[in-house]
Amino acid sequence: MEQLLPKVKPLCPPGRPPRFEDVPFAEVTLDNGEPFTLKMDIYQDLNQKTPGPCIIYYFGGGWMYGEYKQVTQKAVYFRELIRLVEQGFTVVSPSYRLASQSVFPACIHDCKGVVRFLKANSEKYYIDPERIAVLGNSAGGHLAAMVAMSANCSEMEGEVGGNREYSSAVKAATIFYAPSDLLALLRKDANEAITNLSGTEVDQNGTSMDHVITQILGYTESGKSLLDLNQVLESGDTSHPDWKYVELAKKCSPITYVSADCPPMMILHGGKDPLVPIDQSESLYKALVSANADVMYLSVSQANHGPTMGNEGDQMAYQFLINRL
Repeated sequence: MEQLLPKVKPLCPPGRPPRFEDVPFAEVTLDNGEPFTLKMDIYQDLNQKTPGPCIIYYFGGGWMYGEYKQVTQKAVYFRELIRLVEQGFTVVSPSYRLASQSVFPACIHDCKGVVRFLKANSEKYYIDPERIAVLGNSAGGHLAAMVAMSANCSEMEGEVGGNREYSSAVKAATIFYAPSDLLALLRKDANEAITNLSGTEVDQNGTSMDHVITQILGYTESGKSLLDLNQVLESGDTSHPDWKYVELAKKCSPITYVSADCPPMMILHGGKDPLVPIDQSESLYKALVSANADVMYLSVSQANHGPTMGNEGDQMAYQFLINRL
């Protein structure tokens, strides 16, 4: 199945070729039954011969579009991370199944499979398995948070790529304006199409949270909407045939896995984000603080839904991972 790409001018290509290109890390099956190969690009100094720190970047795109080759992304983060290669870092850009290919939790399982693959093949790719961090923006931030926070939940691990003898736990995570509580999104009146996303990393007019949430959960039966699922949630009727979608939304929400055992995390969110409500990041931060976890939160008042939090904010985010790796 062809991956959907955003209709935007490529603005942030990596700037250098990967050292290891199109590395297959898992064979999976799409929801339509077709086989699909998940791949990654690994960026690294050509002279590196000893294991070093690694940052995995999960691309954004509403779980519905985007690609690991990084030729259509508007967000600046991957381009900036690539510059760390000169400091001995390995930067990995993996693919994952989009909502048009497979619904939740497929992409979460894919992203966890990436970590296990890199640990299992750490000698081959000169990666220190104890020094792996994750970073993502928007939907990619959600996936980075799920990887970082649910490592101890076997139910969410999946079997993608095998290597189950290795843990998908990571050492740190940085999350840019990510949905963290899907149940809260169900409760909000988020059904209006957003008509002005200019200046963000997403400039597709007509994007609506209704469409995104129903697609990723597979709640696509004709005539049903986010409002219908909200009514199921508010009813509290666990015997309702659609309650399984409420349970799925909870299982795929990072905030569900808050604990003191979470790795160090930095959360960033723009004060003028029109797509992901800022209270998604604020709630996650407060929950982590209450759990006595190691967390930082940065809100940039004038920042939008990307493609940057501004140079100061972005650099703080990268430095957070550098300091912990």
